[in-house]
Amino acid sequence: MFICSLRASKIKFLLSAIICAVIVVSVIVLLPDTEHTVTVNGTQYDSKIKFDGIKSEADVRMFASELGYVLEEAPIEHCEVKIPSKMDAVLEKYNDLQKSQGFNLAKYKNKTVHRYTYIVKGLPGEEKLPEKDALLTIIVYRDKVVGGDLFFEGIEVKPFLTA
Repeated sequence: MFICSLRASKIKFLLSAIICAVIVVSVIVLLPDTEHTVTVNGTQYDSKIKFDGIKSEADVRMFASELGYVLEEAPIEHCEVKIPSKMDAVLEKYNDLQKSQGFNLAKYKNKTVHRYTYIVKGLPGEEKLPEKDALLTIIVYRDKVVGGDLFFEGIEVKPFLTA
């Protein structure tokens, strides 16, 4: 006959190890997916587009090119903007546009975001550029795209993708 005994410290250690393993597995399973399948101007992109890892203007340009946009070499504007804690009617309407794309700027109240604006030289698919300038704005917070829009001069602001 073989007898094995465990002291309380070994049991505590074993329980601690099991709890840590459960926590690690839970974190891995529950981490948000930063890649999304998107539709741009009616074109469904089957490969997933990464919305994180945006650390520079080059990364913003690469993100836009993955969506099918052709941009001028340098942005016409790159600035930091603080999302106000209370949204007025104009910002609420703009946020409705963001929500239609799967974004929500309300999550970033009182946060400072980077806003990149580029002149668009080519649109995804076969869509024709208007005669006046088209501008693409991409909003980034902590290396992640959190919003954006496509603006045609003289026309209302449009979503740049459909989530």
